[in-house]
Amino acid sequence: MPFITKCCLFCLFFLCTFTSRAQLDFLQGQLVDSITGEPVVFATIRIKEKALGVISNQDGGFRLPLKLKDQGDSLIISSMGYEKRRISIHDLSQIGPNSIKLVPGVIELGEVQVTEARKRKRALSAKGIVRRAIKAIPNNFPRYPFSLIGYYRDYQFSEGKYINLNEAILEVFDMGFHKLDDLNTKVQIYDKNENLNFQRDTLSDNKYGDNERSMKIINNASLSDYGGNEFTILRVHDAIRNYNINSYDFVNRLETNLIKNHFFRKQEDTYTEEETLYTIRFTKLLTGYSAVGLLYISKKDFAIHKMKYSVYENSTAVFGKRREIIGNFESSTLVSRMRKENVGKRRLFFEITTEYQRGGDDKMYLNYISFHNDFWLIEPPEFDVNEMVLLRDCQCFEVRFNREVDALAAGNKKNYDWAFKDQKIKFKEVIVFEKEVRLFPDMDAKTFEKMANLLSDENENSGKPNKSFKTEIRNITDKENRYLLGENTYRQFQQYREFFVQRVNRRKEAPKEAESFMNKTSPVFEYQPVSKPPDFGDYWMNTPLKDRF
Repeated sequence: MPFITKCCLFCLFFLCTFTSRAQLDFLQGQLVDSITGEPVVFATIRIKEKALGVISNQDGGFRLPLKLKDQGDSLIISSMGYEKRRISIHDLSQIGPNSIKLVPGVIELGEVQVTEARKRKRALSAKGIVRRAIKAIPNNFPRYPFSLIGYYRDYQFSEGKYINLNEAILEVFDMGFHKLDDLNTKVQIYDKNENLNFQRDTLSDNKYGDNERSMKIINNASLSDYGGNEFTILRVHDAIRNYNINSYDFVNRLETNLIKNHFFRKQEDTYTEEETLYTIRFTKLLTGYSAVGLLYISKKDFAIHKMKYSVYENSTAVFGKRREIIGNFESSTLVSRMRKENVGKRRLFFEITTEYQRGGDDKMYLNYISFHNDFWLIEPPEFDVNEMVLLRDCQCFEVRFNREVDALAAGNKKNYDWAFKDQKIKFKEVIVFEKEVRLFPDMDAKTFEKMANLLSDENENSGKPNKSFKTEIRNITDKENRYLLGENTYRQFQQYREFFVQRVNRRKEAPKEAESFMNKTSPVFEYQPVSKPPDFGDYWMNTPLKDRF
């Protein structure tokens, strides 16, 4: 066997062995609805008597350290609207995802005695329930220091693939709901990882806005980048934690704007654990936009357990990835490159889901928050002009392209709209080569030379492109008719930022060492201090499966 073949086989064997060992370090599970078979998303999987846990991913999947199997621990699995389930970790297989079925629950109401006084008591309206829930936030949520240790990740998702998956274990030190989150909360990074097992894309990983190579934008919206720190962006979008400051459109300031900005309606009650919850749907309609939200509120004390908010664009102008080459092309401005798609349908603009759970002191603590929005990556044209030069010896202009051109379109004089000093330049002949086109102006040699001298003098004196010389080339494609000249390419992505709490530490204050805290105005995964505590081994990254959601 040739040496190179042996090396390839050895590398393949080593890679498979390494991958297998990495997989065997964890047990994998997947939660599904026992009736529909659909994944149960964002369910809570707690390790009994350890105050540790994990949240299921978008595909219902989760993973647990293998060492828990040897310790004989059991899991308590709960999700809003499902019956709680207990299973032994020892029963989970080390091979492949373990499918675990959750049964949709039925609310069992105790015997109700109706008195004359209760008959006269008017039931609370949906708006009245929400009003009482917001007013009760200072009582239902902690007003003392506490910390949350959990798994954080941010990534993009496009065409069925995770892109730029970044993961971290963080401890968030919160001073309490009576203190402003942005000014007082501190974060320590226990571990962080740019996951190289998933695709990396440097262009989509850029900040929003312009840069030298591409433009990353949110269509018809803006998002502050806070120095590129994705976790800071995520925290700002917790409208419950930031109930007394501005959070995001159209919730804005929860305590003053939510009720004013929306219409509310009761839906069928649901429950979590043994607690019955009001389900309130709220909506807002605007020209071109619609917003839909859900609030799950305790019937016991009006504590907010969960809030989901989705904003849609109706009849949205979106970018096309590639144009079909049919007839004449539109002008090359950005607006004309946008085409109408899915008219009358709704496109998800952004969505935020926040869930809180009761702690041992009956106060509400964050369980998870997930925020995602879409964005477009506008990339440079695949087919463009490299340069345009004036050739005195043949009294013509030469346009040099980066690809071979379609001869028929490139030879059409109507596709060249040129002018000098506001006078249109007519061409008597156009000669097409593979990547070059020569344009011969319809003028005598003296006039051409005078124009050439003026262009040369103007360019040398100003050091800038000639303002008096204007060129527009349109409706030309490359030889394969794949790309339109000067047409940017567009890719659509979904951006996710998520934090899943694994442990809540009540009445725990931040350490005094200021240098150990994350800089909240710099990217998480660039230079940041990392500090691993003695119990670091108790926490793990719940990395998603590589398959599509």
